[in-house]
Amino acid sequence: TVSARKYAFVPPRIEVRQDDLVKITLTTDDIPHSFTIDGYRIAKRVNPGQTVVFEFRADEAGRFPVYCNLTIDEGCKAMRGELIVRPR
Repeated sequence: TVSARKYAFVPPRIEVRQDDLVKITLTTDDIPHSFTIDGYRIAKRVNPGQTVVFEFRADEAGRFPVYCNLTIDEGCKAMRGELIVRPR
């Protein structure tokens, strides 16, 4: 479960093993946010009071920045996290 709020992701880092099936439950209580990982072509938006659930296969090892790609609030640009996929 990842909570997006002004202006951070909680937890800020997600660690998985390569080839894991990763299930993310994304929530927010304040303003809309996105959970974006360019390296995995993921861009999910969540609105306040809603939950977005999605899965992906962590098939590429490495470190991938997670960020909010919305421009609703200037602080969204500061929202940063990281996906770490450990090699098998």
